[in-house]
Amino acid sequence: MKPMLFAIATILPLLSNIIGGAPRSFAATDDPASFVNDLGTRALAAAQNGDTAAVQGRFRQLFRQYFDAEACARSALGPHWQNTTAPQRQEYANRYEDYIIIVYSTLLGRLSGESITVLGSQPNEEGVIVTSRINGIVPIAVDWQLTPANNGYKVTNLFVSGINMASMQHSELVSVIQRNSGQMQALLVALREKNASNGIIR
Repeated sequence: MKPMLFAIATILPLLSNIIGGAPRSFAATDDPASFVNDLGTRALAAAQNGDTAAVQGRFRQLFRQYFDAEACARSALGPHWQNTTAPQRQEYANRYEDYIIIVYSTLLGRLSGESITVLGSQPNEEGVIVTSRINGIVPIAVDWQLTPANNGYKVTNLFVSGINMASMQHSELVSVIQRNSGQMQALLVALREKNASNGIIR
């Protein structure tokens, strides 16, 4: 599990400027740019006050509303998804969500005063890519992969300063399985231990 932890520690400084703004209501008919602006502003507001558990709870709500959780979890696991049992998939989905909540709520807790500028959007094979800039001490480019959903759009990937977050997660999670003779259970144990060490136990 150590390589995964090191990679997360390396990417955190880059991710710490992803999201910014102040909340407003979300409409399912919003265009892609409005969707990203709304997510960004609400995420920063979620990090303004409260202890770690409170910030994690608020980001969990945002993750479930704005992200395609199943698609993200499957992408991170790659072809190993097909080799898992139904109970393993359910446990993995839960552990993966907790893992993402820890990473992003930690980032949110470090944000202070940044703002997001949406620069534009263009269609691609998966849906729409929205380009944005985070206005901090050092501006950071963030591209958001959105896919159409029943209620508008869902986020399925982020590109932070050119770093493909889905690919990074896939590499780190799958490496745990590969180091343990292809055993999915090893990843579940590793995620359970990491999540528990960050205060999430279930």
